[in-house]
Amino acid sequence: MLEKIEKPKSLKETTLEHLRMAIMIGKLAPGERLVERTLGEQLGVSRTVIRECIRHLESEHLVTLTTAGPQVAVLEEDEIRQIYQLRAMLECEAVRQCAEQVTPAIIAQLQDELRQIRKQLAAGDVAQAMQKARLFYQLLFFNAGMTVAWELSDKLNGRIGRLRFMTLSTPERAEKGPDNLQQIIDKIAKGDAKAAVKACQKHINQACKMSLQINRSGADSNESV
Repeated sequence: MLEKIEKPKSLKETTLEHLRMAIMIGKLAPGERLVERTLGEQLGVSRTVIRECIRHLESEHLVTLTTAGPQVAVLEEDEIRQIYQLRAMLECEAVRQCAEQVTPAIIAQLQDELRQIRKQLAAGDVAQAMQKARLFYQLLFFNAGMTVAWELSDKLNGRIGRLRFMTLSTPERAEKGPDNLQQIIDKIAKGDAKAAVKACQKHINQACKMSLQINRSGADSNESV
């Protein structure tokens, strides 16, 4: 059998990925104005492409339109809580389903992705660790047979990515996060759905608490400037 040829990404798709990542890792900061001409010059693309990407990012709630023009969206506390509540609902169910139909292959896949997360964090590459984390959760959902739920979760990927980058950038979460994922894998491997769900809920609760703390400290810093 011949291998499927990967479809090359369009200029718009590549530009969109660059802008989305820049927002997720804070290169484009919350509240920062997005000037089409400046972004176009920096990325080497036309203002038309930038404008289309900004519209797309607005649909992902990563950009808001103001009277002064488009700017990077600011995450509010209530929005952060809702994102983690939705994550808990979907991810805990995926964890439960995986535990109930666990196989050695599922565990091997999850362990491999977790090793990649740890490797990137050890190297100080939080952006890559964040990408590997997304693949970890994708495997979790797909092995649970929850492809539609993954599509719903992935629509939040931009905002989840922003929060994940904030937390994984702290030494505490860079250590505890992967350890929590290992606990989830261990419970799934034992087929203990109840314990796996409990470990998943703990992991998300900790992430939510830390995200809120970081978000508040950032808002306080901005107010004091």
